[in-house]
Amino acid sequence: MPKPPPPPKPPRPPKPKAPKRSALDPFARALAQNVRDAHGVDQASTLDMSEELGRPRGYVGTRNIALERALGTTGIPLGRFVEVSGWPGAGKSTILDQVFAQAQQEGGIAVLADTERGRDRKYMVNLGVRPESMVWIGGSTVESMFDEVETLVRTAASMSARAWVAALKRAGVKCSDPPTYKHEVFDPATKKQKNRRPIKVFTFAKWGREQAAVLLAWQKANGLHPSSVRDAPSRAALRPCVVYSDDPAEIKEAMTAWSDGEDHHLVQPADRPIVIGWDSVAGTPTEAELAGDARDQHVASAAKAIRRNLRRMVQLIDDEAIAFVLVNQRYEMIKTGGGFGTSNYKPSETYGGGGIKYHTTIRIEVDKVGDIFQRADDRKNNVPPLGQIVRIKVPKNKVADPFHKEEFGLVFGRGADNAWAVFNDLKARGIIRHASWSRFTDPTILGVNDKAWQGGWMGLSNLIAETSGLWERLKGIYMEGRA
Repeated sequence: MPKPPPPPKPPRPPKPKAPKRSALDPFARALAQNVRDAHGVDQASTLDMSEELGRPRGYVGTRNIALERALGTTGIPLGRFVEVSGWPGAGKSTILDQVFAQAQQEGGIAVLADTERGRDRKYMVNLGVRPESMVWIGGSTVESMFDEVETLVRTAASMSARAWVAALKRAGVKCSDPPTYKHEVFDPATKKQKNRRPIKVFTFAKWGREQAAVLLAWQKANGLHPSSVRDAPSRAALRPCVVYSDDPAEIKEAMTAWSDGEDHHLVQPADRPIVIGWDSVAGTPTEAELAGDARDQHVASAAKAIRRNLRRMVQLIDDEAIAFVLVNQRYEMIKTGGGFGTSNYKPSETYGGGGIKYHTTIRIEVDKVGDIFQRADDRKNNVPPLGQIVRIKVPKNKVADPFHKEEFGLVFGRGADNAWAVFNDLKARGIIRHASWSRFTDPTILGVNDKAWQGGWMGLSNLIAETSGLWERLKGIYMEGRA
C-alpha cells in the first residue's frame, strides 16, 4: 500500500515587523554622538542609546499600599525630589519614617535632616527605623542644611566613583583613577570679609568623562545595553563595593569573600539607595532670620535660598540615585482681593515658595479626614481613637498619572495599616461583604480555607497573618482597583 502523505506542516507564525525607523534617526544619532565625543558620553544621547535615560534610577518602598496605589509606582523614585505636605498632625513624618524603614530594610541608608528637633526615637523604632544606622543632620538654617546635605552626597559620590573604578580593574579593564576636586565650606559670619578662608576643605573623587567612556566600552564588549549611567545590569555584573576597614588583612579577606559571591560584614554595595528626609521646610529659618532680631522682616528669604539650592542639587542627586523627601507644612492664606468662590483665592499654601513645586517630581498632599475607633460606640463613650483616617492626593506626578486620591488608616504607634486600606476598598467594591461577620464574595480568594471572620479590618489583619499567600492575592486585587 502506498504510504499516506505526511501531514501538512503548520504555518509559520509571521515574524514581528521591526518598527520603522524615522529618516531623522541617523541624523539624531550623529548629533548626539558628536556631543558625546566632544563633551563626554553622559552629556547627550538618544533614547535608544541610553536605556535608563529619562526614568528614575529605581524606587524605595513606602510600606503604605494606599500611597503606592495613589502614586502608581512601587514607591518613592530615586534621584528625584518628593514633597509631602499637609496640616499639622496629618501623618507626614510617619510617611517619611516608614520610607526610612523600608530603605534600611532594602540595604539602603536613611538620612534625617531634623530641623524641627521634634522626633521621638521610640516612635521611629516602632515604625521599623534603626536609629543606630541612620545619619542625623542638624542644620540650624536652610543654608547650613543644604551645605551638610551636599557634603554628604558628594562623599557618597566619591566612594561610589572609587568603588566602580576598582570593580572595573578587578574585571581586567584598564581604568584610571577618578579625578578629584575641592569643595570648600565657609563660615557664614565671614560672608562680607575679603580674602576669607574656608573653615574646611573636602577633596572628592568624581566620576569623570574617561571613566564613563571605559564603562561604556565594557558594556558593549559584554553584550549589555550601552548606557551613560551606572545601570543595574552593570552593577550586578561588576558588583562595586566599599570596604569599611583599614587593616590590609581584613580588606583582603573581605574582598576574597566578595569576589566569591559571598556576603561579608565589612563589605557593602557601593550604590546602596540613599533616602534623605528634610523635616521640615517650614521649621527651618534662614541665616538672615537668625542674624536679625524678632522685629525684622525677611521677605521670601527662605524661598530664594531653597530655590537656589534645589537648582544646584538636581543633577547631583540624580547622578547618585538619591531620593530627597521634603516634609512641608500648609498654612492658611490671608483673604485679599476676593473671597471664597472667586478664582483668585487659595485657601491654603505651602512654605518655601514655587521652587519646591517646580523641582519636585512628585507632590503628595496629606489630610486627616476622620478617626478610627476599635468599636462602633467608642466615640459615643468618649474613648480615645485608635488612629486616624488619612487622605492622600497627588497633585503632581511625573512618573505616573497625577491627581489620584486614596485613603489609609494610620494607627497611632504603628503607622499605616495596610489591612485597613484593603478592607475598606474591597468592601466598597463588593468583594468583601461586611456585617457582624465579614466574608469574601469570591470563595476562591481563600480557597479551601474560605471562612468568615469577625473584627472587620483588624480581623482581616489577623487572617492575613495566619494564611500563607493571602496578602499577595489581596494586594493584587487592591492594586487592580486603581482608576
